[in-house]
Amino acid sequence: MIDLIKNRLYPYIRPYKNRAIGALVLSLILAAIGALQVSLIKPIFDKGLSPNSTREEALILAAQLLGLGLLNFPCRFFHFYWLRYISDRATCSVREEIFAKIQHLPTSFFAKSKQGELISHILNDTQVFAQGFRASIDLIREPLKAAAYLGMAFYADWQLTIVIFIIAPFLVLIFGVSGKKVKNNQGNVQKRQGDFTHNIAEGIGAHKIMKAFNLQKFVFGRFSRSQENYFSAQMKTTFIEEMSHPFVEVIGAAAFSGVIVFAHHRIQSGATTIGQFVSFIGALALFMDPIRKFSQSNVKLSQSKAASDRIYELLQIPVEEDKGTIKDHKFDSRIDVKNLTFSYGEGDVVKGLNLEIKKGEKVALVGLSGSGKSTLINLLLGLYPVNRGSISIDGRDIQDYSLLNLRSFFGLVSQDIFLFNDTLKENLCLGKSFSDEQVREALSVAYCDEFIDKLPEGLETVIGDRGTRLSGGQQQRITIARAYLQESPILLFDEATSALDNESEKVVQKALDNLAGQKTVVAVAHRLTTIQDFDRIYVLSDGKVVEEGRHSDLMNHGGEYAKLYELSKSSS
Repeated sequence: MIDLIKNRLYPYIRPYKNRAIGALVLSLILAAIGALQVSLIKPIFDKGLSPNSTREEALILAAQLLGLGLLNFPCRFFHFYWLRYISDRATCSVREEIFAKIQHLPTSFFAKSKQGELISHILNDTQVFAQGFRASIDLIREPLKAAAYLGMAFYADWQLTIVIFIIAPFLVLIFGVSGKKVKNNQGNVQKRQGDFTHNIAEGIGAHKIMKAFNLQKFVFGRFSRSQENYFSAQMKTTFIEEMSHPFVEVIGAAAFSGVIVFAHHRIQSGATTIGQFVSFIGALALFMDPIRKFSQSNVKLSQSKAASDRIYELLQIPVEEDKGTIKDHKFDSRIDVKNLTFSYGEGDVVKGLNLEIKKGEKVALVGLSGSGKSTLINLLLGLYPVNRGSISIDGRDIQDYSLLNLRSFFGLVSQDIFLFNDTLKENLCLGKSFSDEQVREALSVAYCDEFIDKLPEGLETVIGDRGTRLSGGQQQRITIARAYLQESPILLFDEATSALDNESEKVVQKALDNLAGQKTVVAVAHRLTTIQDFDRIYVLSDGKVVEEGRHSDLMNHGGEYAKLYELSKSSS
């Protein structure tokens, strides 16, 4: 636990150490106030409530109690307010670090990760982890309070207090066993929570398929099973937690019973007074409260340790390699792919691929599914490292460019359209500043102005989650305008028209025609009617180029491209 506090919790609370020190000092004051309140019990019974006491003595005792209560108010408020502030701020810091880490993880990581589990890391694990800070303060404050109450009990009657020390080893044993069991199970709880979160995300995201195939019962069953697994894991932790508390209570009750019997003997023999005994009982009763809270904090710290292990494991995953030293190159002439071979793990997807793309050209990549077209797009973007062979831009290997510089060359228009739940303008500008004239030009190039002008709020229209308030063709035209506006010299179209109807495809085709001469275009094409006027067409099969040329030349050749074209026409 010392390692957890020192190496994992403290770095996040260091910026707020003044508040942390203040909260710690206030915990000492609160413990002292509690002890002083207990110390007043004996004089209240022996003097304040005695028939022989004066009104002045009673008023003094009442004033002392009131003064301690008034002092307790600000101390308690600022103590717990600062603890909550630090804990919540630490949670924000951990979440920011995790989110920043996720943004820089390699694409291969996302291919084998669950979205819901990553969300659970950010939302749930961080909260459990940060509660460890409050628990660590509790582990200081509550023993201090317990020691103060024990000291007052010792002052009231040291012989009765010895009974308390008899139960200490049993309490230590309970805390140790329960804390270890909770930590061991908490990892499973958080894993089940991640699965549950992922299941919810899937269930909501699949709403269209669910309705189309009447899958409500199937999807609900997956949700219910996932929730039940999470519930079962939670209840196991709850069982361990709640079993430890009654044990503490039973041991406390046993000690209290022994005290009653022993105290009766001492009062009868005149060794102690009623005031001393009541003072002792008050201190003993108050002593049990911090012991209970200490037990709970011990459990929370164990949970925090399990959460920190999961977070630490994620933070240790290597980010995508970025060894390039060229940071501000502008695309000038050409892209060359030479003897390129690539595998995702099992079998080569690209096999000795060779091709060239000159600045200002419109180049198409065609072929059956699995021929390596989209893989080449991924490699151009630096989403995966090249296995063998090379891709060079302006004569320099792409690995010589920083990822930021490399990706600045490209604007991506994908069949997997992603738009933010924000205004049209924000989806176009992506946090950058562009003039109204630049925005209008991009909209005109992509034929977006014809539908945007009809929207009540124009560019300030919020388009919904992933652009659901727009049609598929409108969404795709927005992504073209976005790519154009970002001033990337090369536009990558990855099956950009495959999901569009014929009318929408024609509009997108006109948008592509508008780009002629302005941008270099590399298009992975499913519908070959969209690439007839391209400068060069590469036909890929089994990861290699089997044909290349213009549309007319390839059709006259009557080879693989001609077959694909006829197949494309018959399926459109």
